[in-house]
Amino acid sequence: MPRPVHIFLVLGVALAGCSPDGKTEKSGAVGDELSAKGLRVTVQRVDTSVPVPARDITGLSTPAPGKSLVGVRARVCSSHGGAIGSYSFSVEPDGRLKFPAMNYSGAFESLRNGCGTGWIVFEVPRGTRPEKVRFSFTDTGSYRHEQDRVNARFTWNVS
Repeated sequence: MPRPVHIFLVLGVALAGCSPDGKTEKSGAVGDELSAKGLRVTVQRVDTSVPVPARDITGLSTPAPGKSLVGVRARVCSSHGGAIGSYSFSVEPDGRLKFPAMNYSGAFESLRNGCGTGWIVFEVPRGTRPEKVRFSFTDTGSYRHEQDRVNARFTWNVS
């Protein structure tokens, strides 16, 4: 009878480090690369002096009254095939994605596989400074094995 006990003990130890939903939560500072199962994300820079085009006839790259703009330069590398875009990022407190924005050349483009780098623009209440940049990705993995799925939540503190 000791054999089944040993099997359960070994199985329990093997599963102890696994999260059933593949969830990974990490935090760091701007410039840090955070990673989880084939996903690497770096917030390279946070800019509170976002350039505004002189002739923005659409208003898409100009802050609304009582608001200011914050730019986040990010690099993402993924091997999961799930779509990652500017919508995967947020700024706290009270940041709202400014989409589409033409404030920088080299906007962050959506990607599924490989690497991409670019700027993402957010609108925040005037007088507030960004405290955190967040990234969220859930790999639904319909074609993958359960153990390969990733559910990543990353946070960078802005100093």
